[in-house]
Amino acid sequence: MRQLWTIPILGAALTSVVAIAPLPATAATFQSNLTGSQEVPPVMSPGSGFATLELTGSPGSWVLDYELTYSGLSSPIASPYAHIHNAPFGSNGPVVHHLDGADTAPIAGSTSGTIIGDWRFDDPSAPLTDALAQQLQQGKLYFNIHTAAIPSGEIRGQITAVPEPGNLMGLALAGSSLLLIRKRKTSHSA
Repeated sequence: MRQLWTIPILGAALTSVVAIAPLPATAATFQSNLTGSQEVPPVMSPGSGFATLELTGSPGSWVLDYELTYSGLSSPIASPYAHIHNAPFGSNGPVVHHLDGADTAPIAGSTSGTIIGDWRFDDPSAPLTDALAQQLQQGKLYFNIHTAAIPSGEIRGQITAVPEPGNLMGLALAGSSLLLIRKRKTSHSA
């Protein structure tokens, strides 16, 4: 009986440690779904977008690579108005990074397309600092695409971490162990 408690406790402990650990000097993956309903205030837009991001490096040398695909905007992107902003969900915040290529054709003036770029620690105009990397990890950065028709922002998407497979495995292990214990207890009491 004593050994049955070892598995869920170990699984929960490992999951907790991984979940609260600071960003390691390896890669972390993020994503963002952009819609008009996430704008503050919400806007009616047929547009949408999806982004994948990867943060690599370590404190003092972060690099964030991103690929954002968008479509269905009601009017063209107003140059250079595709950014990453700093604020939690439901709030507006300052621009902290202008997306690469957003001020040149074919992105500027388009209603659909893909923006591929990076945000680096050594960016001379707006570096990716340790504080901003922490804000990213906490889900406090968002993409915003501004258009000629809706200059305040047509589609927006909060950037969120993609769970690491190890975190999911720890949760699954802890959950299945608890179910096993519960099943054993109910079969003994019957």
